[in-house]
Formats: sequence, structure tokens, C-alpha cells
Amino acid sequence: MTELTYTEEIVPIEKLREDEEFRSLVPPNNMKEQLTSSIIKNGQTLPIDVDSDNVILDGYTRASILRELKYKEVKVRKWSFRSQEDRATAYRLIAMLNLQRRHLEKNEVLKLLRELAEKIEKSSKEVQKLSANADNFEQNREINTKPRELEQKMKQVKEEVGAKEVSDSDIQEYSLISTIPYLRQLVDEGKISVRTAYELYKKVKDKLQKITSLPKYERDQLLTTKEGRKILLERDDLLQLILDHKMAVSQAINKIKTEEKLQRSEKKSRAKEEEEEEEEGETDEEEEAESTEGEDSESEEYDFVGEWQQAAKEQEKEVEQQLTPQLNANEINNDLESYLKQLVTEGFVEVDKTKLYLVTLDGKTYLINARAVNELKSGKGVGKYKKLEEFIQSKGLGFYDPEEGAYSISYQLLA
Repeated sequence: MTELTYTEEIVPIEKLREDEEFRSLVPPNNMKEQLTSSIIKNGQTLPIDVDSDNVILDGYTRASILRELKYKEVKVRKWSFRSQEDRATAYRLIAMLNLQRRHLEKNEVLKLLRELAEKIEKSSKEVQKLSANADNFEQNREINTKPRELEQKMKQVKEEVGAKEVSDSDIQEYSLISTIPYLRQLVDEGKISVRTAYELYKKVKDKLQKITSLPKYERDQLLTTKEGRKILLERDDLLQLILDHKMAVSQAINKIKTEEKLQRSEKKSRAKEEEEEEEEGETDEEEEAESTEGEDSESEEYDFVGEWQQAAKEQEKEVEQQLTPQLNANEINNDLESYLKQLVTEGFVEVDKTKLYLVTLDGKTYLINARAVNELKSGKGVGKYKKLEEFIQSKGLGFYDPEEGAYSISYQLLA
């Protein structure tokens, strides 16, 4: 990098110029409120870094605050070069200043090094302006970048700007996952760690290629949730249903959660049995009695494992008994109007008949027709209540089982 010098000056704030590329090169400062309070209390303590034309290199947040506070003049540190003529030097200097002054997360530093490597290469070819064709070229070049080539460029930039926050192995792993752009983007956004992304890359690279065609929302669910990653790593049966568009990712995740709940129940039951067996061996005199209790515990284990399913069946039966042939849309609407009026005027309401489920999710409350839920459970309502099906799947209240042709509803979440 060209040897640079600087002078500290005070300039009118209206002379400061901005460069959108420089502004977006580093993550935005999330300490604006604290910075504002500090400047109000102590005045401007740190200068804003600018080039010889007063183009801001570093300090965009502080410049914004000073404008909001109606400052007429600001302190600047003016560097001895013109950024429009030497973009590569500007990129390196911006990175150095931010690494010295701010505590960036590992993913933020890796993203910064990659973007620096790309921008420095671009500037060395004297490409000064982006166009639609240039954008396409950049996108294609990024996808086809060889990981070894990117790794070497990032390591070189790391040495130039003194990025001690990341290791060479971090750069190597990041370069490999960059061959799958959507995976690297999740790392850049801090949604998954470099290590997690690299482990997925090593173990299921072929599957990562297969899920490229999935909608972004579903693909992200597979990668950013524990259950989603389990599907990629262990559950080829569920993954195939997802790829065949026979099961939504949210349904598969809910199925995993339900299975894990049953496994925990079985584990708890086995632990209880082992505890009883330990007590059984305490005295020889109680051996026969304790043995009998052990046999009972086996029966209890069976009942405990099936408790969830039994409870669900009893709850369904109770719902069916409470539903009457006379129930119709007008009756529901009249009841709801009456209930809502009483709720608003008196502050509470008593529901005489169980016709609705009350569900509170993410700070919002929903009423669900109990008969519709029951029909989805039996398979009769599949396709009939499309909006309700979408709601149940998106909120994790149940999942569609293609083999049964019906919904498995998590009644524990319904009130």
C-alpha cells in the first residue's frame, strides 16, 4: 500500500462528501444512540477520516450525528491521496481503520476481507463503474471463484490490513463454503457460524447442491435450525419428501420435534425403571416385592410412552362429543359477535360450548374452529380448509403425513 501521511484539520461540515461504496464496505455501527449521547456530553472527540477531496473514508455514523446536532464545523483527519484515483488504497485504509477502532465479529471480518480482495482485484483492472453487464460478470465470477484462489487473495489482504481476528484456517473454511453462495451469505449475515457451515459443506455437499432449487425461506430453515440440519445430516426420508414437494420444511421440522418429545418420554420412563431396580436390590427381604414393582414399572413404562397418543385420542373424542349436528356457520357467527361484544364491554367472556380453540403465538391470539381441526386430523378436511392448513403448518401446530393422508395435530399447543 502506498505510504500515506495525514493532517488534522477543521473543515465546514457541508464540505464533507460521501461515497456509497465506502459506506457499505463495513457493517453499520449499531451504537448510534451511545455515540450521540457521548457527542452531546463531550463534543466531537474522534476526527472523521477523509481523503484529500474531503470524501469520507471512515466515520459515516459520526458525520450523520454531527449533522443532526447542527454542527457547522468538524474535525477531520485528511489523508494524502485521492480515493477516486486510488480505490485500492482507500479500501485497505478503510479496513485498517475499522479493524483498529471497532470490535468486528469473525464473520464480519471474513466478509470484509473477501470484499476487499474482490474490490482490489477489480480496481487493479481499472474497472471504475458498475453497469448491468458488470453486475452479471461480478456475480458469475463470484460463483465460479476457485476456493484456493480466493483463499490466497484473502490471506494477502489479511496481512496488508493487519486482521488478527481471523486465522488462516478460518479463511480456508470460508473460501470453501463460498463456492455455495447462499451458504456463504448466511455466514455473512451472522445466521450460522463459519464452523457450522463448513461442517455441512464437508458432510453433505451434494445435498446442499440439491436444495438450491428450494425457496429461500425453506432453504434457510434447513440450514439455520437444529432440526433442519438434522434432516440434512440424518433424515434422507424427510429430505426426499421436501425435494419432491410432498412435505414442507416446517412440517418436517415439526415431525422431528414430535419424535424427539416421544424419545424424551421413553428416556424418562427408562430412567424411572432403573431407579426402581436400584431400590429393589437394597435388601434381600424386599427382593420379591421389589421385583413385582419392577414388573409393574414395565407396564407403567408402556402406559407412559403411549400417554401422549392416548391423551390426544381422548381429547379428540371429547371434541367430537361436544360438536352437535345443529352447529352451523350462522350459529358460530352469532356467538362470536355476542362474545366479542361482551369481551369489549365487560372485559371478559364465558364460552358455554367448546366450539373453538384459542391459540396464542408470537404475541397474537387466534380462534380456530374445532370441527375443522378434527376434520383435518381425520383426513376429511384436507384440501377443504386450505388457509387453515397453511396456518397450522406455518405456526408449527401440526404437519401433514402423506402416508396417512391426514394431519397430525399437536393438541398440547391448542387451548
